[in-house]
Amino acid sequence: MQDQRPISADQEVELAVKPLRKRRLADEIYAQILLQLSTGRYEVGERLPTEHDLATMFDVSRPVVREALQYLQNDGLIDTRRGSGTFVLRLPPREMARYTDDVRLAQYMRAYEVRQCLETEAARLAALRVNRASIKRLNNALDAMGATMHTGSGIQEADFQFHLEIARATENDLFEKQLLLLKPDMMGMMNVAADITRVGTDQRKSTVIQEHRNILQAIELGDGELAKLYMHYHLVSVRHRVIDQGA
Repeated sequence: MQDQRPISADQEVELAVKPLRKRRLADEIYAQILLQLSTGRYEVGERLPTEHDLATMFDVSRPVVREALQYLQNDGLIDTRRGSGTFVLRLPPREMARYTDDVRLAQYMRAYEVRQCLETEAARLAALRVNRASIKRLNNALDAMGATMHTGSGIQEADFQFHLEIARATENDLFEKQLLLLKPDMMGMMNVAADITRVGTDQRKSTVIQEHRNILQAIELGDGELAKLYMHYHLVSVRHRVIDQGA
């Protein structure tokens, strides 16, 4: 006969504990170099240590360093020149330093590439299949986003809701499902972007709202290519604002 003794409170706590997810080594190196860039360790135009030196510094293999550098190059922060080395192209805002402990930061940035593929086409289809109900939902979402931009509360959720309404307006539920799968990474990056935007100028905040308004207006006009163009511009601009302190 099996032992049916009840589980004690201490055992319940022990069972509830889940193993912590470890950050991929390349993501860790990415975050460490990003921290150095955002805190002024390097200047624009300065050459980074070699792959060999970085591997020694972080006690990892050169392929891991190479992968991390590729992520930084994809972000437009550095440029690797064959035979010359790796140089700093631009510096991220100092506020980025607060987020380098986030185990998913590198993945947040990579999500932008997926969003470019998914959301630009969603915007195009939304414009081609526009109807009164979807326009009303999009306008409500944009109004909510504008309100939260001033109060500083709920910005990320309002921003995500606007993009989700575009996915729903495609009348293809797979767009909505894919966006919901991306939500954790989108919300994480929106948190970073919103924080950086809040500490920026009023003009910067207005620019963010205007980018969303442009997308909505193109959808209202039923112009698929224009909506796609505005969405592409918005996603590129957001990523640029996050990684470039001069933006």
